[in-house]
Amino acid sequence: ETALQKMYSEWEEIILDISPYKDTGTYVLKGSDDIIQKLDDDMVMTNTMEFSPYKKPFEERLNRWEQTLKLITYVIEEWLECQRSWLALEPIFSSPDIRKQLPTESERFGTVDKTWRKILDNAAKTPQALKFCPSEKLLEDFKHNNKLLGHVQRGLNDYLESKRVAFPRFYFLSNDELLSILSQTKDPTAVQKHLRRCFENIGSLT
Repeated sequence: ETALQKMYSEWEEIILDISPYKDTGTYVLKGSDDIIQKLDDDMVMTNTMEFSPYKKPFEERLNRWEQTLKLITYVIEEWLECQRSWLALEPIFSSPDIRKQLPTESERFGTVDKTWRKILDNAAKTPQALKFCPSEKLLEDFKHNNKLLGHVQRGLNDYLESKRVAFPRFYFLSNDELLSILSQTKDPTAVQKHLRRCFENIGSLT
């Protein structure tokens, strides 16, 4: 009982590090390693208690606590996956040129972006992990976002592949380098710094 109460009290003190991200007007979750480590440790402790011959009077509380820890774990996992994809795609879809060339993917990313901002605004207002994270609705939102972001990433890869097929020299460029050109189609000189990679013995063009 004491160990169970101690875990609960420690979780009441855990605050999510929700920090503003650049000039996007939204936030990201930082310092998640400590929370993941704490989740792992407490999950082991809870599972050990499950085998205790003295658990009977506290069994219901123990089961509830185990479900809470599991839910927090699932939420954090989906959250971090969503965050990684969002961070990679946000600068790409902030370009009007890319939005024009990939309307379907832009719409999907826009849906995710809207949900992301709403969730992170709420997280910034209620950063206590134990209050914010154990939520089935939050888990479903992140799962749905990750599904949409998977479609966006596949659409983006297909788009880049079509550009490389049309102009095979683009195969020498990474996805990020190619996107930096395609996101500035009104500026032909944007290709300048990538010429060395595309063509042998050409440093720049006038």
